[in-house]
Amino acid sequence: MSGAADLRPTWAEVDLGAFERNLDAMRRLLPSGARLVAVLKADGYGHGAVELARRCTAERVAMIAVALLEEAIELRQAGIELPLLVLGPIRGRQIIRAIEERVTIGVVGPEELEEICTVARERDAVIHLKLDSGMGRMGITEGELPRTIEQIRSAPRLRIEAVYTHFAAADEPDNRYTEQQIANYDRMVAMLREAGIDPPGHHFANSPATVRGLVRPGDLARVGVALYGPGPSIPQTEPVLRWRTEVARLKELPAGHPVGYGMTWRAPRPSRIATLPVGYADGYRRGLSNRGEVLIRGRRAPVVGRVSMDLVTIDVTDVAGAAVGDEVVLLGAQDGERITADEIAARIDTISYDVWTSISARVPRHYRDGGRLTVRSRFIS
Repeated sequence: MSGAADLRPTWAEVDLGAFERNLDAMRRLLPSGARLVAVLKADGYGHGAVELARRCTAERVAMIAVALLEEAIELRQAGIELPLLVLGPIRGRQIIRAIEERVTIGVVGPEELEEICTVARERDAVIHLKLDSGMGRMGITEGELPRTIEQIRSAPRLRIEAVYTHFAAADEPDNRYTEQQIANYDRMVAMLREAGIDPPGHHFANSPATVRGLVRPGDLARVGVALYGPGPSIPQTEPVLRWRTEVARLKELPAGHPVGYGMTWRAPRPSRIATLPVGYADGYRRGLSNRGEVLIRGRRAPVVGRVSMDLVTIDVTDVAGAAVGDEVVLLGAQDGERITADEIAARIDTISYDVWTSISARVPRHYRDGGRLTVRSRFIS
């Protein structure tokens, strides 16, 4: 690559140092003997799984979790040697591939377990067994445990490394359902032990549960969202990603002039309108039309008119000196002001995860490690 100057002026900056500090901040919350599982699914929540995985040293994390086998293979092909756990379902030929790639399978139901046990009668297979303690999506239910026990007994080369579950409302401290789920989980684990199945590992805490101190000594803690920035229930970490662009066009419009498709906004006064080279194809959501804000010269400016596929228009009438080429921050900080993923999410009735993972692959990622810059673009290599 000849350098970042070859790329469009819209990119996402990922601070690798901040990611490392977030890992360390979450580690400090763990009790004796507990270790982190770094969740890097969905390309590291849109931040770049490979680059982040290289910061997940064996000293920092016990393993890395992803959702898809393809995500795990990408990490293996990039040279990541840490233990990998796939949380999503794996069936058929994927089971053999997972074993070949030294990937631990998170088993989510008796149907999947049956296929894995068939394989494990002939060759070694390592799994984490998921129990449904009340989430109602994936996992072995209490009523399915007798069948599960028989399946496990039929596969002498099956090694269950851990059992785990997932909380439905750990980010709601006043909701007692998490305590109920823990009780359900403990009861199911006791049933497995009575049947002679006693895996050494356990994990149920996600990021909010880890912050709340629900991790038990010696357990694993699956931490995802906390690694990418602070939120209402996770104040301990710092933002990792900053999304910026530049003013590409600046024009004066008279009062009453419409802007954008459908003419959903008209200038209430003589106005200066700046056009930005970014749109919903980049992940800047169409729902931010006439309700989003951006930062320019350290001030907030409103999004006016509809967000289109490749362009966004903002009103800079009140931003003195705004000019073509000015940096515009869509997500992150500028001159002491900040727009957070949670703020954007609130404007379009979603969550921060959705904001990060919506930033599309056509937006280059700039990875900063102190003064060192690495650029990843799908178009230029």
